[in-house]
Amino acid sequence: MWSQLSSGQSALGDEDEERERLLDAARVEFVAHGFRRAAVADIAKRANVSRQTLNRRCGDKDDMVSAVVGREVLQFFVTLAPLLDPKDNVEDQVVELFVTGMRECRVNPVVAALKEYETESMSVGLFATEHGNYQAVLTLLAMRLMGDGYSEAGARQAAELIMRITGTLLLAPSKILRVETDDEARSFAVTYLVPVLRAARAVTE
Repeated sequence: MWSQLSSGQSALGDEDEERERLLDAARVEFVAHGFRRAAVADIAKRANVSRQTLNRRCGDKDDMVSAVVGREVLQFFVTLAPLLDPKDNVEDQVVELFVTGMRECRVNPVVAALKEYETESMSVGLFATEHGNYQAVLTLLAMRLMGDGYSEAGARQAAELIMRITGTLLLAPSKILRVETDDEARSFAVTYLVPVLRAARAVTE
């Protein structure tokens, strides 16, 4: 699975091409008008389908928002996967993964649009444990940690906590926990994420 992500292959199997095309249209509308102002009718028009067809394939607007953002999150990890080379120090890798991820998010149009949406409800939906993209990324991070000698329990706990911390900072930026520059993000990761990794290393099955 890790080699699939690193090479850009889907970790979730073959995607429904038509649904992906519809979600591409939704993404354009969300970026252009913001999540709250984007209209389902305009998404359908852009995709050249009826509203009924759009709803049948992609669900309601909240479902489309969740799918578009979830897809974007997974793509972030596809882009950042090369930073987790098994030959390198895992703590340094997680720090640089966090720094690079935060930098990418600062310039990502979907993240900018997401900040105009209801971040609390979106964070609950996107980071729910049953969410497919969440589970895929969680598994990949845990596998990398297990490859460095972590127990399965410790690896999954660390991956889960790091993902939830990262998601919260992305969806609800803090004036106290500053991660707006590379230096701030690196300092945060060293101060807070590295101790998570070290604590998780002591966890046994």
